Amino acid sequence: MRDFELELEGELEDLMSVLAESELESEAEMFAPAATGPIFDVACAGCAAGQCTACPDGQCAACPAHGGGCRAIIGEAIVEAIKLALGAADKIEAAIRVPQRSRGPEAKETARLFQAFFCHDPSTVIPWAGGPSGASVAQRFRAVARELNGGRRILFICRADRDPCPDDDETCCSADVFAFTMPLVAGRGSALFLCPRFWDDAIQNKPGLPAVDNRAGTIIHEMMHMLFGHGPESGHGKIHGILDRDPKRANAHCYKAFVLRANGFGRSPVANAGCGPCQVAAHEFEYEV
Repeated sequence: MRDFELELEGELEDLMSVLAESELESEAEMFAPAATGPIFDVACAGCAAGQCTACPDGQCAACPAHGGGCRAIIGEAIVEAIKLALGAADKIEAAIRVPQRSRGPEAKETARLFQAFFCHDPSTVIPWAGGPSGASVAQRFRAVARELNGGRRILFICRADRDPCPDDDETCCSADVFAFTMPLVAGRGSALFLCPRFWDDAIQNKPGLPAVDNRAGTIIHEMMHMLFGHGPESGHGKIHGILDRDPKRANAHCYKAFVLRANGFGRSPVANAGCGPCQVAAHEFEYEV
């Protein structure tokens, strides 16, 4: 079987497993956010009273937030991430609901941004999905919103920078990393690790992009990994789910870059650089996940 066929089959399997785990029995249920609100724990050292749970492994870094209020900062970012993800999904669906020539100004801008980050129009049909590319991208954003909004209990764990920090070491962060997930590690399927850069307002605040929204975009990025990213396998270059590399529909940086701009915020230099320019042939969408 050719590599691109393996890629497509892999993502179908990943998506179906996420839906099964969440017990989503209908399309309407999948698209509707849960009403429970975010359910999460924070494992950091030095938190204020009631802000954090016990560190699960003794390797948690100190909470760098002023006054130890880590949970409040994360909660604010989660609520914003839900809004951003649902807003982006709504805009994409509005853009593909009408023929391209009938799009109004807002739908045209959404399509322009989608084209810029995913390298094709959201109405482009993805053969394996049986519908427009934008439909499955919107579905992923809605899945992220649903899981953040009570679909699962997420554990946020503080880690410190270390040089060097191997890619397979969950106890540390590389100095240029904001956050990471390791969903295939036993007991870490719903864990999201936060690095010192995640908390630093001086780094997170960008022109037209407040720190809370940049953090929200990072959480969306990492949730794409958590829900859909299962990494290269066996060294053969196969892509199963959403990673940090091309093709664009499989690049979590592109989802963060798009979700921020689609919601009217300024650019994230890290996400834009990670997504990169469109340098693919027009037909490559056929091989994307």
